[in-house]
Amino acid sequence: MRYAPPITLRFVFHGFRAVSVSLLLMVTAWIALVPASAVERRALGAQIGVERPEGLVTMRMARAMVHFAPERAARMLSRTSNGEVSVELAGQILRTLADGTLAPIEQITAPESHSSTSPRQVGDAKFIRVD
Repeated sequence: MRYAPPITLRFVFHGFRAVSVSLLLMVTAWIALVPASAVERRALGAQIGVERPEGLVTMRMARAMVHFAPERAARMLSRTSNGEVSVELAGQILRTLADGTLAPIEQITAPESHSSTSPRQVGDAKFIRVD
């Protein structure tokens, strides 16, 4: 004969599971489906008619991480960078992303190479001939 937990324990377990699944669905729907509010558009620097500006999903994910578990999210971000980013800096980056004041990585431009605009004028290659 197999052990069956009491009905009250099963009820509590299924209630907890239903609440956690509904919370996960609500957060996922908020991140992916809800259009940007006026405050979010202003923080991201988007025009008035744009419903889903660039960086909205990133900003909302950072806001959820900062709201639910800020220390743990900062530790995970620091750990995934192999220690190159400290926990304090990772937390500051997350808070900045959540505020919408940090530009997404696509908008950050790499510094231009200076090889084509070098102030030195180098002529042809110099070779030594050995006879």
